[in-house]
Order: sequence, then structure tokens, then C-alpha cells
Amino acid sequence: MRPLHVAALFVPLVVACAVQTRVDHEGPSPSQEQQPITVVIDTNQTMGNTGGGDGLGVFVTYNAGGHWRVWWTCDTNVSNLPCDFDVQMSGTSVTNSASTFSQPSSDVLDSSTSNVLVAQTHTTTGVESVTFDATPGADVTVDVTVSGLRDGRFFFFVQNGQVNGNFQGTLSDPLIFEPSSP
Repeated sequence: MRPLHVAALFVPLVVACAVQTRVDHEGPSPSQEQQPITVVIDTNQTMGNTGGGDGLGVFVTYNAGGHWRVWWTCDTNVSNLPCDFDVQMSGTSVTNSASTFSQPSSDVLDSSTSNVLVAQTHTTTGVESVTFDATPGADVTVDVTVSGLRDGRFFFFVQNGQVNGNFQGTLSDPLIFEPSSP
């Protein structure tokens, strides 16, 4: 498949780390939080490589047979701030997890809870990545906070051959991903 390039799409999120304090104090109360949305993610669709440090995003892909990849980047080159990511991935029969972290001595991937992976990273200009397997075709939920901020605008995936399926509303966080085929 031809990779989709998403770099231009996550540029508007560049200020996310910089406005964290203001948003934390003025964000919705827990009772106003949006319920998780389920999106269909195209099987075997790739996205172009994203450069670390130039934009804030959490990218999700799925390959046939239950193979997932979730990776994320920060906007440090623009904001001069780091991003502290807490990424929780859950589904059925989550196994074979592996991570590629830019600061492996301080970043953590915890797989001690059945069917749940939790990655915690202090990200600046690196590209952090987790791969894992789950039941083929089963939903996987991804829940992300970035420096304490939870926002569905951080997510990028391919649906119907388009980044985020050209969805015009606000995505939820957490977000439930349903593969288009097993």
C-alpha cells in the first residue's frame, strides 16, 4: 500500500504542550467527558513516517492477523517543551508487546495487567513506538494523556483510505479502533 503522509495534519496541534496548564484548569468536568467513539481502521494501510519534534500526534495502524503499531511524537522543536505521554492500549489477548523508545532508561512499557499495555514516555524529538498482537479483527482501545491533557485531536489513523476517515467532528479519547478486516 502507498503510505499516507500526515505531517501537515498535525501541525495545528503544535501548541498543545504549551497550553497544558490553561486547558487543565478550564477543561470539561469528568461528568462532561465524551463517551468513547468506535472508528473503523483500515487493515494493512500505512502512514508515512512522522518526524519527532515537529508535531504532536498519536498514530495507530493495524495489519491483518491482529498486529498493531501505536507511535507518538511531540512538538518540542516548535514549543521548546517536552511531552509526557501516558498511552494505554487494551483489547483481547494482547501479547507479543515490544517498544522502541528514544530514552529507554526512563521510558516504561508495562504489560503486567492482562490484556492491557501502558507506555509512559518523556518525549522530546524522538519517535516512541509500541507494537503488539491482539485477537485478529478484535477492537483495541487506546487512551492517551499528553502532559496531563486528554484530547481526541491527537489521534491519527487511516479509515476509508483517508487520514481519520476525513472525520469532521471531535474524536474521543479514549478511542476504540475496529479493524476493517481480521
